[in-house]
Amino acid sequence: MSLLGNLSLLSQYIVAALSLFVLLKTNKPFVRWLSLLLCLTVITETIGAYFLSVKQSLFLHHHIYILLELLIIRKMYNGLIKDKKWLKLSNFFLVIFLVLWFLVFYKRIFFYYSIIIGAINIGLLVFLYLRELLLSDEILNYKNVLSFWVSIGFLIFYLPSIPFFSLVSYMKNRDLFPILSILIVLMNIIISFGLIWSNKKVEY
Repeated sequence: MSLLGNLSLLSQYIVAALSLFVLLKTNKPFVRWLSLLLCLTVITETIGAYFLSVKQSLFLHHHIYILLELLIIRKMYNGLIKDKKWLKLSNFFLVIFLVLWFLVFYKRIFFYYSIIIGAINIGLLVFLYLRELLLSDEILNYKNVLSFWVSIGFLIFYLPSIPFFSLVSYMKNRDLFPILSILIVLMNIIISFGLIWSNKKVEY
């Protein structure tokens, strides 16, 4: 694994450990789901790093991971978004994602399509949450709101991943994949900052 890949994995270990520390102090639903997601990511990427080192296929466990990832993030934001009518749009993309996810078992070309639709759905959930945050009194104290920092971190990773995976089939090699590692590190830095900053006052 490259230096950047190791740095990406290290950032995932750090942010997962921080989330568990916060979870010990508060048992709020958002923190529980976030900790589950981050720990699942660490396990997935650790297994992936091992498979990469022994030159085994990473496909199946990453395919299972993207399903669990989207379902957990949907659960995280389902508890944050009060205006449930907007979630119908998210449900639409979720159905498309699930169809594509199952089609991958027949043709792997659908794998990147499912990632793209999943990233669009996550971006939509984040924007719906941020819209409600902007219209609420919480915006006055946004620096202490963990879900705000997590949402910003998600935007930094998932929005650029949409055009990236849209073009991945046209790439002749993996030279651009370090971009994903950089985005992962940036996302984890922001989420880690949110976990530390909001630790004194938890409003989830």
